[in-house]
Amino acid sequence: MKIKYLKLKNWLLISLAGVLGINVSCDQMTEEYGCPMADFNVKGKVTDADGNAIRGIKVEMDYYCDTTDANGYYSVRANSIPGDVSRFDVYFADIDGSENGLFENDTVGVSFTRSELTGGDGHWYEGAATKTLDVTLQRVEE
Repeated sequence: MKIKYLKLKNWLLISLAGVLGINVSCDQMTEEYGCPMADFNVKGKVTDADGNAIRGIKVEMDYYCDTTDANGYYSVRANSIPGDVSRFDVYFADIDGSENGLFENDTVGVSFTRSELTGGDGHWYEGAATKTLDVTLQRVEE
């Protein structure tokens, strides 16, 4: 008897809520699930010790890569969970052999602070930051 009473009571409350227009849909929930993300961009120019641009250098950061153009310019990015300080290694590798001279590979660390991020949406996208990193590669001694 008690179970029938509780079922009837619940049915009446749900019906009354529907008639009065009380809505408990998911889009009104304020909780979000997931991880905050940000875009970290690094661009720059690769030159030799004499200041000449080097084309054909592979530049890689966090699984994104680019190859320097005829003027030595590149642009790479990472999409990652931001910390108070987010650090990435940028790898430079001569992949074209002796076509434009042989250069030593190099790795340079670059750091971003949370305060450098701009353009976030106030939710899980915390924005983007860009840094310029010009690098000089040394020629391989032959």
